[in-house]
Amino acid sequence: MIKPYEFWHPRIFEAPFYAYLGIQCLANAVSVRSLAKANYCLDHGDIGIGSKYDSQLAFDQRYFLPTRLIQDSLSHDEKESLILEFIEEHGLPVLLKSDVGCVGKGICKISSPRDLKAKVPLLLGSYILQKFTDFPLEWGIFYIRHNNRPRITGINKKHFPSVTGNGRDNLITLAKNHERFSHHWNLFLQYIDSTRIPEAGEEVGLSFIGSHTMGCKFTDETHTLTPELERAVFKIFEDQPGFNFGRIDVKAESEAALYAGEFVVIEVNGVASLPTHMFDPKYNVLQAWRIFFEHGKYLVKIAREHRNKQMNLLPYREIIARVRTNQSMLDEVHGRLKSEKAG
Repeated sequence: MIKPYEFWHPRIFEAPFYAYLGIQCLANAVSVRSLAKANYCLDHGDIGIGSKYDSQLAFDQRYFLPTRLIQDSLSHDEKESLILEFIEEHGLPVLLKSDVGCVGKGICKISSPRDLKAKVPLLLGSYILQKFTDFPLEWGIFYIRHNNRPRITGINKKHFPSVTGNGRDNLITLAKNHERFSHHWNLFLQYIDSTRIPEAGEEVGLSFIGSHTMGCKFTDETHTLTPELERAVFKIFEDQPGFNFGRIDVKAESEAALYAGEFVVIEVNGVASLPTHMFDPKYNVLQAWRIFFEHGKYLVKIAREHRNKQMNLLPYREIIARVRTNQSMLDEVHGRLKSEKAG
């Protein structure tokens, strides 16, 4: 049986997109490397080789959850000291995630001193420390700006995996029978009481990681855009002309709060962003590719608009090498965290 396209290997699903992107670059006289100029204020447009924290700092921090960078160059004791200082100010829990992270890999939650002692040694490279919000709802919002005209091109709501009790099976058994279960779920299942048996009809949320590769179901909610939400998103970017293509991930207390423009930003994603509303299960693969290709065309046109901006861009070979190095590190951290038990 063929898996739904959202579970295909990324290289298979994305291959037609990159072929189409190459054609668009040729047609518009834009080099692939200069696509980064769509977001000329970010390191290589934020394509996965720079710092996610630096990308966040390109914007007014009042829109974001409290965040700080824990640099790899610090000693273990210095890292712990900074984390404890942050916890003292913002409380528990907090999140730790790789500074080059993507698709939910390399994320862990610190809810106790024991967690801190267990998790920090597992992390590699620099990583981001962020306050955890108990806002229950999360969305991805895709933003573009072309010829000084801002636009929201997609909104996806993230449905975190949950199970419904039957009065017999424990949470782990129920989770493994979930239609979206994969081995990646070990990253967040370690935080639940695996022996607990929910009552019949009781719904239990399992995850805090808003990635479809980690079990979230995405639905296309672009039609729900309100003038208030649009204004709130545009306000984030209006003072930063160097960001013109990408997605912000946000959390809100309720749908009503989001539509009123009341939310907090978890992170910003640049040129490498996916229009994640294309993963709505109601779409077939051709419909998903249509959305994907449409955003590829936007990217090329926006990059062409800013082609004269000065950027220090690495040679193709070094860009590819850095992407591979970062992905390898991320995969290693992901593997370590999946096998570790929370305190």
